[in-house]
Amino acid sequence: MKKEKTKTTHYEAIARGLDIVGMMGPTYLEIKHVHMKLVEKGYEVSRKTVERDLKKLPELFPQHVFVNDRSKPYGYKSPQGSRKISGMSPDQAICLQLAFEYLYPLFPNRSLEPITPSLREAEAILEMNASKRMKNWKNKVLTLNEGFNLKPAKIKKGVLPTIQSSLWEGRQIKVKYTSAYKKKLKTYVLHPVGLVYRGRISYLICSFENHLDNFSYLALHRFHSVDIIREPSIHRDKNVKDVAEIVGFVVSPKKIKVKLKFSKTAGGHTAGGHLRETPISNNQKITETDDGFIIVEDTVDDVLEFKWWIRAFGDAVEVLEPQSLREEFAQMSNRMRKIYE
Repeated sequence: MKKEKTKTTHYEAIARGLDIVGMMGPTYLEIKHVHMKLVEKGYEVSRKTVERDLKKLPELFPQHVFVNDRSKPYGYKSPQGSRKISGMSPDQAICLQLAFEYLYPLFPNRSLEPITPSLREAEAILEMNASKRMKNWKNKVLTLNEGFNLKPAKIKKGVLPTIQSSLWEGRQIKVKYTSAYKKKLKTYVLHPVGLVYRGRISYLICSFENHLDNFSYLALHRFHSVDIIREPSIHRDKNVKDVAEIVGFVVSPKKIKVKLKFSKTAGGHTAGGHLRETPISNNQKITETDDGFIIVEDTVDDVLEFKWWIRAFGDAVEVLEPQSLREEFAQMSNRMRKIYE
C-alpha cells in the first residue's frame, strides 16, 4: 500500500534516507534499483528525489554507503567491513548527542569510544534533516557539570579495549605498568577479574601471576601496553563486585543517620535551603527553627564524598548527629585552625 501523496515531512525524508542506507549490501545498486525498492516499501517518490538522496548519503554515512562514480550509471554499496545502521530517529539522535556531551567530561578518555560510530550516525541524521529547528536544537540546551571537577586520567590508546577483550574472553594479559610509588616501568602477567570506574579514574582488579591468592587494583592510565595471552585467567568466573570490597572499594556502604543544622550565609541565604527542592533522599526530613536555622535529618551512605559535601558549606553547617561524625569534624576543624594560625 502506497503512502498518501502529501508534502514530505522532515521525518519522512530522514526515514527514506535511512531505508536507502539499510539497502546497501556487498553488491552495487543503481539509482533505478534503489527507486524500485523504495516504491515497493510504499514510498511515493520520484527518481530525481532518490538521485538527490544518493548524492548526499555517501558523504553523510561514509561508513555505510560507498559510491562508484568512475562510470555511469553510478553504483552504490556498503563498504567492506561496515556495520548495519541502527535506524535511530532524529529525537534519539539529539538525545544521544546531549548524553555524550554530559558524559564525556565524567568518563576516562577511551571509555566512550565504543559509541563513536553511533555518535557519527546521530550527527549524520541531524545533518540530513533540513529542518533548521532540529539542527539548532543542540544550541538551545547547555549541559553543565556541578562545581569543581578534575579532568579524567588519560588512558593510552588500545589499553581499555584490550582489557575489555581479555575479560570477555576470560584470558590472562601481559602488561607494562608503572606503579604510582616506584615510578618504574615493569612487565607483569595478570589474571583479570574486572573493571571498576570510580570518579575520574578506572581500575583493573586482578591478581599477579606469582601472587594468585592476592587481589590488587591497578589504575588504567598507568598501563603502557596490554597484550592478551592464550592462557585462561583463573578469575574468569568471578564477579568483580565480590572482589572489589576485598581490595578496599566501598560497594555497599553502611548507612548512618545524620542531623545537620544549616545557618544563613553572608549573602543572607540559608545554606541548606536548596535541599527543599533537591533533597538528599526521598526520606529527608527538613524543619525550620524560629531563629531561621534549617534542620535536615536523613539516612545516608557513610562515604567520604558525603563528608566532602558537608565540608563545602564551611561554617554554615553544624553536624548535630551522629556524635562520632560531630567529633570527627571538630577534630578536623582544630587541625585546620592550627594550619592557618
